[in-house]
Amino acid sequence: MWVKGLPFKISFFMWKLWKGKLPLDDVIRRMGYYIPSKCWCCVMPKEETLSHVFYRSLTALKVWSYFYSHAGLSLEGLNLHLAIVKCWTTKVIPRLKPIFQALPSIIVWELWKRRNNNKRGKAVSTNRVVYQVCNTIQSLIKLRKPGIDRVPFRWTDILRMMENYTPKLKFNKVLWELPMTGWTKINTDGASRGNPGRSSIGFCLRNEEGDLVYACEKEIQEVETDSMLLKKVITREWKPPWVIEEEVKEIRQMLMLRNGRITHIFREGNNLADHLANYALDQGVIECHSFHHLDTQGRRLVNGHKIQCPFLRVKASRQ
Repeated sequence: MWVKGLPFKISFFMWKLWKGKLPLDDVIRRMGYYIPSKCWCCVMPKEETLSHVFYRSLTALKVWSYFYSHAGLSLEGLNLHLAIVKCWTTKVIPRLKPIFQALPSIIVWELWKRRNNNKRGKAVSTNRVVYQVCNTIQSLIKLRKPGIDRVPFRWTDILRMMENYTPKLKFNKVLWELPMTGWTKINTDGASRGNPGRSSIGFCLRNEEGDLVYACEKEIQEVETDSMLLKKVITREWKPPWVIEEEVKEIRQMLMLRNGRITHIFREGNNLADHLANYALDQGVIECHSFHHLDTQGRRLVNGHKIQCPFLRVKASRQ
């Protein structure tokens, strides 16, 4: 129910609306308190209900229709909850998905603000509600896509811009580097088929020329780790979780005794260990004491690393 990118108060308000826990007259009546009911969102007051305030009133219908019609969505035959779900689940291009997921929360939040302002004698027009919804959507896009120079304000222009938007790609060269002279480099990784599910580990030792010294892959009963997390825990940048504190101390002692150090590498440069871990789930425990004991894919990865063949890590840039 929480919508990523929206302030907590809006997400929490949406949860209360969905559960019917807002302090409206019909909700108070269900609690056993019978009071005169007056809707504060209409010129000709009617009974105040959750459905009326947020969906059936004239202003609510105009706001929902404006945003849904331009997005190609129909409100025919829908109640409030179904209209919200329809916006959440409609099939759109991935970059529009967060906007469509946030839109219902923004609409009901602005309708709620209008109801409260009207109750205090501060009239808010329908156009003002539409303006505020567009303003929040514009701010959300600026937050998620800071690289876009000019985010339009009107809903129709926002949809057109996002449909035609081409993100910039960010390239990083990832290289498995040969260890220093006299050193042996160990790469390690884990794999899991489900959570919970079968898990395995794989590791390999290579010398300063990139030749395989030893490799092993085997299935284990339980694994819960992350390579960057583990690196920062062992190097004392982060405090270790108490459940692995003893194991972390043991690893630190081993590194000190053997003059070792731990570093982090992206998955593209750690693909041999990743391959070994997944191979263990398919083939079982395997030990390799030389290059020729590896399977075809493993030998190909070793040769690629030896000739220092880089990998390109490509992702959409937020800038």
